[in-house]
Amino acid sequence: MGNCDIKRCCIIGLRSTPFVLILILFSTQIAHSQAIEIELHHIQELSEQYSPHWQQFENRLSYSVRGEQAAAARLNPSIAYDLEFLDSGIHTEYEHYLYFQKEVRLPGHYRNLRQRRDSRISLAELETEGSRAEWMAATRLGFIRIILNKHEIEHLDKLKNNIDQLADASLRRADAGESSGLDDQLLQMGRYTLQAAIDEKQLETDRLITLWKTRMGFDAETEVRFNGEFNGKRINLPGSADLLALLDNSPQARADRQAVQSASLETAFAQSSRLPAVELSAGYKQLNSGWHGFLLGIALPLPLLNSGRHAIRQAQALETIEQTELNLAQLERNQHTLQLITAIGEYEEKLDQAPEYLNNPDQFMDRLMISYREGTISLSDFLNSLGLMADAYQTKYSRLTGYYSMILDLEAITGRELINN
Repeated sequence: MGNCDIKRCCIIGLRSTPFVLILILFSTQIAHSQAIEIELHHIQELSEQYSPHWQQFENRLSYSVRGEQAAAARLNPSIAYDLEFLDSGIHTEYEHYLYFQKEVRLPGHYRNLRQRRDSRISLAELETEGSRAEWMAATRLGFIRIILNKHEIEHLDKLKNNIDQLADASLRRADAGESSGLDDQLLQMGRYTLQAAIDEKQLETDRLITLWKTRMGFDAETEVRFNGEFNGKRINLPGSADLLALLDNSPQARADRQAVQSASLETAFAQSSRLPAVELSAGYKQLNSGWHGFLLGIALPLPLLNSGRHAIRQAQALETIEQTELNLAQLERNQHTLQLITAIGEYEEKLDQAPEYLNNPDQFMDRLMISYREGTISLSDFLNSLGLMADAYQTKYSRLTGYYSMILDLEAITGRELINN
């Protein structure tokens, strides 16, 4: 997808069809269907297939792994050639040297080097897993926000349609001289206010869709249909103790513990690096044309124990830093999780306070319209009631957005999907 010119896309959304088959259809029938229909549970696999942002996680991890492997690779022997030539004007002397050189260290040094490599690779993998969890939670939240905005726009548009119906009738009565133009003016103001709210919400939704499609690797021409219902509480969260257990096993928590282990291996590696690297050489030597033989050599650094104590102290300081960071991160994650649990509970209470008729407003709107036509309420009362309903919808969907934001924040922290819709 991404850079290709997509005119039509396959329809995704049939739960009875295996998603792997759907992805194949998505790739092969891309020129035969009208739009992509996506549900929340499709995002993971679509991201893996098409999102350049998701691919970058793998690219960066591969770069880190290759770098660690290269740093831990043993040096190959080197081959050297020397020529010494002396000329006194009477006698000419020359010597040829062809020999191999190899750095040799104690086995413990290479063991520490491999352990440090493996630990750093594990750390990079866990950090990548944590970054993916955060990215996926943000992408899922963007998906839900788009759906919530679309639902709010639909409800506001229904309210405006009721004004449109009265406006048409009022205009006809005014043309016939049966009423003044005041009612028509009031209706126009009410319609203008609702239309402004719809336009603002539509602009926000269009922006969210553009950002979401960019994250997923879809081009601007790709039509995406966002399917799902998030009009109420649909999440059964684990208890606080279970959430804290999930938190302790989250990618970021494991990465923090791995960082401490990596720092301790840095200390062990720095200690083994204090022992000297011995350089051995062996090869062939020729003196003029009549003498030849071999040479053996050894090179030792002076002093034998180098000044690696500073590197050891630095590694020990890093170990202290990482242990402190681990303790702080655990405390902050636990507190943040408990705050999120409290906030989610508060949002649930607020959502329960929403008027029941907001979920099914047709009966309420019928009664309101009948009351106005029978003269029980004035036009101003009718418009004020619609304005109150518009405010109620905006409050409801704002709270739903906050509610799902808190849950997706928990998903980012724990690395687990808590919304399975």
